[in-house]
Amino acid sequence: MSSRVLLLSARELDPRPDTDLRLVVRDLLAALRTHPGCDVVHHEVARIADVERAVRHFRPDAVFNACETLYGDSSNEPAVPFLLERLGVAFTGSAAACLRQCLHKADATEALRAAGIPVPGTLRIAAETPTAALGRLAYPLIVKPEREDGSVGIHASSVVHDDDGLRRAVRELVVGLGQPAVVQEYIDGREIAVALLGWPEPRVLPPGGIAFGPAIFAARPRILTYASKWDEGSADYRGTSPIAANLPPPVLARIASVARRAFRALGMRDYGRVDLRLDAAGRPYVIDVNPNCDLSTGGGFVKAAARAGLGYEDAIGAILRCALVRASDARLASALVSGIVGA
Repeated sequence: MSSRVLLLSARELDPRPDTDLRLVVRDLLAALRTHPGCDVVHHEVARIADVERAVRHFRPDAVFNACETLYGDSSNEPAVPFLLERLGVAFTGSAAACLRQCLHKADATEALRAAGIPVPGTLRIAAETPTAALGRLAYPLIVKPEREDGSVGIHASSVVHDDDGLRRAVRELVVGLGQPAVVQEYIDGREIAVALLGWPEPRVLPPGGIAFGPAIFAARPRILTYASKWDEGSADYRGTSPIAANLPPPVLARIASVARRAFRALGMRDYGRVDLRLDAAGRPYVIDVNPNCDLSTGGGFVKAAARAGLGYEDAIGAILRCALVRASDARLASALVSGIVGA
């Protein structure tokens, strides 16, 4: 008997480079259709009501959730999982509560700190004038928007060295983007991305790093800006290259341990990415988490899967199987309860 799989993606009327998932969805659909024993259909949703209509029409065993935005707003990312949970439908990726917490970077960082996971000093600032941060964190600092990913709102001057720079950077986000700023102590070290795959136990895939070209970054903070990820014509894009994280085995083991603990502490499941920085002593600090990380064929997650010997179809199939197993477990539990009640 085949499993019915519904691939859901959001319809973007005016997508930015970081929200345009049309090619990703095309590749996901092709990969899912190679999965044996699955009948796969794709449905594009513009509003939350479209999700319920698609589920009730197709009646899937599992949903592959590729909705990272809704109504063109990334802050609506938890909405689709929340509805799927209410409908009792198994779906790929993290639950709504996890996505909601990770969407608020300061909250996620505090949860990691409470779990004993090393993180930089962090403050959330909602006011235009960041008086609360002055004197509480040590410069240099990096200023990020609270509710974005893909390096939205991050550029070279996001790393600040004094009070004036901090005020300017916070004002740009609070006024310009209309959301709080997250201010973190900047760790000037190697940037490491750790992808994890699987449920209920996540597998840590071989980590990756970033090579920052000295011609571009010799006198600049070594950070991944929006341009370095999305503007192919920019110097930032040319000056950053993904590489394997070739580090001594004890450091790799430490990184893997911290990433796995972070993944569990935030309730992430199936797949995701944990970003870290290594300080001068080789100590890892978690600087960001991404439960719905990029699944494009050229993205960091897929590169990490390739380092583990997994092709694109293998990696996407492994994510799908997580949801199908949960769906099977739910059906078995329901049958057992029905049997007990019927007896």
